[in-house]
Amino acid sequence: MALRILCTGDFQLDKTFGTLGEHAKNFRDQLMDTFTKVIQNHGPEYDLILIAGDLFDRKATPTPIIQKAAKILASCSTPCLIIPGNHDAVNSGIPTVLQEALSQSGANHVEVAVKREPVPYPDLGITLFPAPLFRKDDISDQWGWIPERTKDHGKRIALMHGALDSLPKGLIPENLASQKDLDFVICGDQHGPSDGDDDASKLFNLETSKKRKLYYAMAPEAQHIDQNFTGSFLSLEIDKNGKVGSCERIEVGEIRFVNETLEFDQEMEDIQPALASILEQTVERPPELTSIRLHLHGYLQSEAFTKLHQTLASLKQEWPIIEITDEVSEFEPEESVIDDNPVIDKIKKAVDIDPSVSPTMKGHVTDLVKLNSGRWL
Repeated sequence: MALRILCTGDFQLDKTFGTLGEHAKNFRDQLMDTFTKVIQNHGPEYDLILIAGDLFDRKATPTPIIQKAAKILASCSTPCLIIPGNHDAVNSGIPTVLQEALSQSGANHVEVAVKREPVPYPDLGITLFPAPLFRKDDISDQWGWIPERTKDHGKRIALMHGALDSLPKGLIPENLASQKDLDFVICGDQHGPSDGDDDASKLFNLETSKKRKLYYAMAPEAQHIDQNFTGSFLSLEIDKNGKVGSCERIEVGEIRFVNETLEFDQEMEDIQPALASILEQTVERPPELTSIRLHLHGYLQSEAFTKLHQTLASLKQEWPIIEITDEVSEFEPEESVIDDNPVIDKIKKAVDIDPSVSPTMKGHVTDLVKLNSGRWL
């Protein structure tokens, strides 16, 4: 019979969301709501829950928040192992408070690993090798302590928090599973693909993960303007030999960040398709949990320029958390200058057909032509 494991982490409960001002509380509340949904709604469907670090956001996390999380964990009877990450490291004191709160809630099935030592689950036929971070800037060896395989280990699973050594400041080897004779490794720390495409990501593509036997759990909620993805957790099914059969990401995130740049072409008459391609990312998302940042550049003719600003005004009414950097200029073509001067006409045509010249640069060239035509010729 297959063993089902729910892999998650990086909830960062009580994150301040300092840049969101009065809207920050909605986002903080959503982190707790999503945590509740993952543990209470999905957790009972699994044989084991692994939380790969950063359950909490910061050393100053209030005790009532930790106690609330403990009660939620206690409400699901599925065995659970949690490791401290860099945001809630062992020396932050948070793991100690969480252990006490779990004890008071009678959650004996939930363990917080504060040491790097094997944690056996004989009923499940597995042994976990957790690597808690002892402090925020912990760069110590997280896997050298893992012992050689013995018969009583059963399936061997490591639980880590950190980046692969192929990334800047990364310490975890991509081939850790083969180095330490592990059936597979679960990692936290890396939240998700910034462009929202996990299939194209070397970290989050599940086929790549399966080949190297190392999986990133992914954050259940996006938490930053550069995190342009929908939060998920990782669902794994393990056969009796410790091999991962099916693996999939289950989307649970409600928070959405959209951070896009648009270049407008002076020949563009309809600006709606360009905006729609970006804002379709917000379909069926609650406006109070959607943060949008748009960078607009380029040149538009008068009619399209007017339409753009009418559209932007409507967007500001629809989406309360929106920031727009508007560097779009109104462009008035002066055909007479081009028609009357074959040299300038050649300059314009050369710029128009060159695919390497951006719409913004074309606008600058046009401005220079208009400004200096009387001096150059």
